[in-house]
Amino acid sequence: MQPVSSSLSPTKHQSRLVATSTAVFVALLLLLPFSLSAQTVTAGAGARTFTFEECLKIASGDNFDVQNAMAQLNSAESSVKAAFGQYLPGATMSLGYGRQLNTTSVSSIGGARVEFPISNPNSFSANANLNYMIFDGFNREGTYSQAQLNRDAADMSLAQARRKVLSTVRSQYLSILRAKQVVKTRKEDFEVGKKQLERVRAQYEAGVVAIAPVYTQEADVSNRELAIVQAENDLEVAKGTLLATLGLNPTLPADFADVKIPETVGDDDMAQFRATVGAVNMALNQALQKRLDVSSARISSDAAAAGVRAQNGRWFPSLFASFGYSWFGNDVGAFNDGSSQSFGLTMRYTLFDGFNRDNQIQQAQVQLIQSEIKKRQVEQAVSGDVQNAYIQLAAAEKNLDITARSLKSAEQNFNAAEERFKVGAANILDYTTANGTLVTARINRINTLYNYVAAQYQMRFALGTLDEDLK
Repeated sequence: MQPVSSSLSPTKHQSRLVATSTAVFVALLLLLPFSLSAQTVTAGAGARTFTFEECLKIASGDNFDVQNAMAQLNSAESSVKAAFGQYLPGATMSLGYGRQLNTTSVSSIGGARVEFPISNPNSFSANANLNYMIFDGFNREGTYSQAQLNRDAADMSLAQARRKVLSTVRSQYLSILRAKQVVKTRKEDFEVGKKQLERVRAQYEAGVVAIAPVYTQEADVSNRELAIVQAENDLEVAKGTLLATLGLNPTLPADFADVKIPETVGDDDMAQFRATVGAVNMALNQALQKRLDVSSARISSDAAAAGVRAQNGRWFPSLFASFGYSWFGNDVGAFNDGSSQSFGLTMRYTLFDGFNRDNQIQQAQVQLIQSEIKKRQVEQAVSGDVQNAYIQLAAAEKNLDITARSLKSAEQNFNAAEERFKVGAANILDYTTANGTLVTARINRINTLYNYVAAQYQMRFALGTLDEDLK
């Protein structure tokens, strides 16, 4: 064993350790403002704690995509009302008043100019008309059918928008919980590192070890602290992302309640979930039947076809019926004087309108083609979602097994390294390496567990079975 005095002379290895420790210290100083800012947002006064169910409820109403879908539904419902109004008669009414300014009227009698005083210079009039379209070449029927189908498509789009945002909220909430577990693991590892540093310093001061293990442990503790800062920053980013999805201010001081997830997932659990989703082909058929975006696209295509039928009706003549009542008199109460009623039928046919009719029909056919293309695009996108969900689920299942074995091996390796280090059979570098491997294995295990839960959510969303009860 070297004397303490001789160990104080710096070696090349010790210089590298000092440089490493200095670099880590500088990095910590650079990241310190971000860490303090993150901690201020998290632990600031008045921070609101959101539960998982509360986040789902907020997102289903306040998310911007959901609000936009609501506005589109309101517009579609207004169009249905307007289209139905074409079946109702139109009514107009007018009232008039006039006054003759001169007080006499002039007439010629036998060549002589004679003036007569005007007894009542006031004049009143009233008119009322009813118009009803009897037939317009089925344009009215096609327009009403198109409006109803567009309303149904908008309703399904709203429900799908809610399902999509709730799936996103679930994924982002899991990201927050995962980040919190990583922060917790990093802090626990930091505390262990500090205790180990105190132990090594005590050994150095007692002359048991040289200064090099102290430098090594100091650099290792600095690296652990740096990892905490990065983990806390990742947590704050995850919080801000979820708050934005909820339609809230991303800088809002907020925390999120923990949700318990399984700490272990066995083969039976994975097999049970696999049984609920079935094979790929069967799952794809199920998705095409249950996904509301597919249903919305199909209904929109039917609405476009109804629009083509409505425009084709412009080639037929239109038949109108009308009924009118009019009155004119000098006194308001004299309704029996100067009144008349009328009834009529009118057939109208447009011989030529500057090709406007042809243009409207062509535009309707283009919309039908575009809606058919969009329907195929949505169906293809759903197929891709299902395929990706199966890939993610398979990867998550494999990673569960891999990380379980890796964590077990890392724990055994760390325990062995710790025992060897205690008896002096291993140096500080071996011990630090084993600890780093263990922490990495723990974090990988945390990520894998949350990723598997997220893969289940992704699969259920792809199949259209997530939040089926939502309207």
